[in-house]
Amino acid sequence: MRKISANYIFPISGAPLKNGIIVLDSNNVITDIIDTGGNLKEIANLEYYNGILIPGFVNSHCHIELSHLKGKFQEKTGLPNFISQVNSQRKAELNVIYEEIQNSHDEMIRNGIVAVGDICNTSDSFIIKTSEEISYHSFIEIFGLEAKKAKKIIQNGEILLQQISKQFPHPHSLIPHAPYSVSPELFTQLSHFFQSSIVSIHNQESKAEKEMFNSGKGALYNFLSKFVDLSKWNPEHNNSLQYSLNYLQNSKQILLVHNTFTGPEDLKIADPFLSKIYWVLCPNANMYIENQLPDIKLLQEHKLNIALGTDSLASNSSLSILEEIKTISSHFPDIKLEELIKWGTLNGAKALNFSNQYGSLEVGKKPGINLISMLDLENMKINSESVVKKLA
Repeated sequence: MRKISANYIFPISGAPLKNGIIVLDSNNVITDIIDTGGNLKEIANLEYYNGILIPGFVNSHCHIELSHLKGKFQEKTGLPNFISQVNSQRKAELNVIYEEIQNSHDEMIRNGIVAVGDICNTSDSFIIKTSEEISYHSFIEIFGLEAKKAKKIIQNGEILLQQISKQFPHPHSLIPHAPYSVSPELFTQLSHFFQSSIVSIHNQESKAEKEMFNSGKGALYNFLSKFVDLSKWNPEHNNSLQYSLNYLQNSKQILLVHNTFTGPEDLKIADPFLSKIYWVLCPNANMYIENQLPDIKLLQEHKLNIALGTDSLASNSSLSILEEIKTISSHFPDIKLEELIKWGTLNGAKALNFSNQYGSLEVGKKPGINLISMLDLENMKINSESVVKKLA
C-alpha cells in the first residue's frame, strides 16, 4: 500500500484537494482519496511531493509508426508539402522502424501517458500494443480518391483488422484518413464499419483543404492532382466537415483531429452531432506544419468536448501531452490549468472509451499517477520549466 500526497490533487472528477492523499494498493489501484481539508498531519510512510498530482495523460492522436521520421522535415511549409515529405521519406529498414516505435512507446511512458489513440497504415506498431504499460486503440486508416479502387482498399484494411484480432488483440477501428483523401464511393463502403464504432478523422488541418472544397482549386488540389485525375472533382458539399459528417453520423463517437481552420460556421454544421464529437487538438503539430493554432478559445467557449494529442514525431519534437498543454497555456493564458488537464486526461479517456480505468482519480480506478512540478502554485499556472514525473 502507498500513500501519496502533494500540494494539490486534481482528481478531475471533482474539485482540487489541497494536501489530499491518494491511497494505492499493490496493483496501483486507488483504494481511497482522503480530503485533509488542507491540514496534512504526519503520517507514517507518506510520500509527499511539491506540485500537483493528476491522472495519467491520454494521447488521443498519434502516429507512432512514423517515429523514424523525427527531425527529417522542414517546418511550417504547409500540409501539401508535409504530406509530400512523408511520402518520399517514409520507407526505412524495418529494424529502424521497430526501434523508433519502441523508443516512442518508452518516451510516452516516461511522459506519464497511459492510453493512446494511434493511427496505423501498416502493422509495424501492432506488437508494441500488447504491452500492459500503455493501452492503445489502433485506428486503421485508409484513403483513396479513385472510385474503382474502393473495394480493394477496404479489403486491405480488413486484413490489418484481422491481424489485430488474431495476433495482437486490442481495441481497433477502420477509419477514413481525411475528407480530401476519401472518395464518396470509399466513404460509402467504409461507413458500414462505423456503426457502434469510434471513428477518428483529420479535420480542417489546412486552409488548402477548405479551399479545395470551396472552389476546387488551391495547393492541396494541385498536389493531389499529381497522383489522381481530379478533373471531375465535385464533392457533395463545399464544406469538408459537412462532407465527412454526412458519412459519420452513425458512428458511436467521432474524433475530429486538428481542427486548425475550424470556424463558427463549422460548429453550426457539427451542432446535431456535438454529443458524440471530440475535438482533438495537436497544437505543436499545427505549429510545425501550418504555423497556426486552432481557434481554441472558440471551441472552449462553446463548451465542446476537447481532447489532446501529439500527432507524430514527423511533425513534433516530442510525444508529451504536458508540452501540448504548455503551448495552449502560453497562447491562451485565460484557460484554467484544471480544464487543460481535463482535456489531456478524462476527455481523452472518454473519447477512446477508456474512462472506466483512466482519466480521473477515483476509487477503484487504476489511472496512473503523474506529478507535475516546477509550476506556479500560487496562480496555478504551468510554465516552460514545468515537468511531469510518472509516480504510478
